[in-house]
Amino acid sequence: MWREGRELWLRALLTCTIGACSILGDFGLKYGKNEPERAVFDNMTHATVGGLTWTLIVVLSRKPLVRNLSSIFSCFLLASFIDLDHFIAARSWHIHDATHLQKRPFLHCTTVPIALWIFFIVLSNTFHSPILEHTSWVILASFLSHHIRDGTRRGLWFCPFGSTRPIPYYLYVSLSMFLPYILYWLMSLHTFAEKNNGNTLDK
Repeated sequence: MWREGRELWLRALLTCTIGACSILGDFGLKYGKNEPERAVFDNMTHATVGGLTWTLIVVLSRKPLVRNLSSIFSCFLLASFIDLDHFIAARSWHIHDATHLQKRPFLHCTTVPIALWIFFIVLSNTFHSPILEHTSWVILASFLSHHIRDGTRRGLWFCPFGSTRPIPYYLYVSLSMFLPYILYWLMSLHTFAEKNNGNTLDK
């Protein structure tokens, strides 16, 4: 009973922390003193939200946090590294060039993580590899946490179909907070489907 209560409080704390971090990150982006400071603050917010997203997924899965620090750190780093495509598209390491592109760079297309997720899921099912399946979910979590936050300005970009309208602020914060629950639910569905397929084959 005590353990369940502790897990409930931890879930609530992490959920609220994701929302608070998103809001604080937006304040830093808006009121930063200069362009490099705003860019660093924005990127660190992406990284922190990504790491917190996977942390909450681990808690929801009732797995030990200590044993999953590597995957949490991976999600943290990947959510940050996505912004490197700004410099690749600008062909420059100058912050001004990277933040004043005419169009969004390739890793900010939401079709990319969905395609990667499907690719790794298919590979994991084909080769029965839990590592590949785990990688697919880390990729999806890090990219979606990043894209949802960016979506308040330009919407979500689903190449080649186009972009959605900018995500309303309240919806963006809510989506960021509940993304771990959505992904955990999808992961549970996939695991359940795998078990059913395994049972069918056994029979």
